[in-house]
Amino acid sequence: MDLGELARLAARLNVESYVLETLGARRHRLAGETARWLARLREQVSAVAVDNLRRDGELREALDRFEDEEIPFILLKGSALRAQRPGLAGRFQCDVDALLRREDLERAEAVLARLGFTLQEARQDRERLLSDHFHLAYQRRGATMELHWDVDVTSPPGFAERLWERRQRLDADGRSFQVLAPEHQLLVACLHLSRHAFCAGLRWLADLKLLLPSSSLSSSSRDVRDRFAAEAAGWPRRAVYAPLWLLARLGAAENIDSAELGRGLEPGPLDRPLLRSLLTAMLLDEPWLGLPAWRGGKAVHAWLHSDRPLPGLLAATWRRGLRRRWQAAATSPQPLS
Repeated sequence: MDLGELARLAARLNVESYVLETLGARRHRLAGETARWLARLREQVSAVAVDNLRRDGELREALDRFEDEEIPFILLKGSALRAQRPGLAGRFQCDVDALLRREDLERAEAVLARLGFTLQEARQDRERLLSDHFHLAYQRRGATMELHWDVDVTSPPGFAERLWERRQRLDADGRSFQVLAPEHQLLVACLHLSRHAFCAGLRWLADLKLLLPSSSLSSSSRDVRDRFAAEAAGWPRRAVYAPLWLLARLGAAENIDSAELGRGLEPGPLDRPLLRSLLTAMLLDEPWLGLPAWRGGKAVHAWLHSDRPLPGLLAATWRRGLRRRWQAAATSPQPLS
């Protein structure tokens, strides 16, 4: 890939730290403009690490206050990943995600309000978010904390309780945190990527790779895979396994048996020729065969959460787009002759 294009793509998708990790091992073989770009990239990732530290400091007071008031929380997604892997200090992160028990939500909100955090209501008010969503976002001085009470709008019966039952304690930087069990971290990462229909999700796919259990035959690895399969049974199969299937197809899971990854999803004969190229385009937030990424994302989301064939969903998306363009053209003012 052209170096300038790679730099633009990495910046647009916030994957500079992963690019640096991949190319850093080859730095002794790089020279000229490539070596200079890698040095600049290292500076950029260091700046992100500093910004992460600032955000962590801004939010630490709130987390400490939760502990003081005995409000338990579990770090989710990138927040948990960074706490578990100090080497990811430069991973781009825009917020901190914390899972609470539903009955503790109002107490946690009161803590944040006393500390000067304000609710980001965006397009929906709080009551609508409580009934139709699964987290609230609070902000103070540019630092955002998302309070989750579940990992999706609806989850299988007993799932939220199992998240708490199997949570694990993590000691880092002289502090103690709680994170999800490995099988739940893996499952939540898959569902998160599919919920967003892979759109601009290359960073999330890279995170997912880090969460994969080892392909070793150790009892712990087998247990994680078995528990993951058991939990996955309660969710849409495509939404769970499509991210893992794509990792295997891209050859990005060298520490995992690809057959093990792909066994949960076997695309049908109509879907198979399209799926890899379409999902890759969505990851890069780029058009696919002339279809804008946001429209392609609608078809991908519908496919991931149904049993419908992909070609029909794509055709319907194309038809809707053409119909709206025709309607817009028909209602737009015509120039005077």
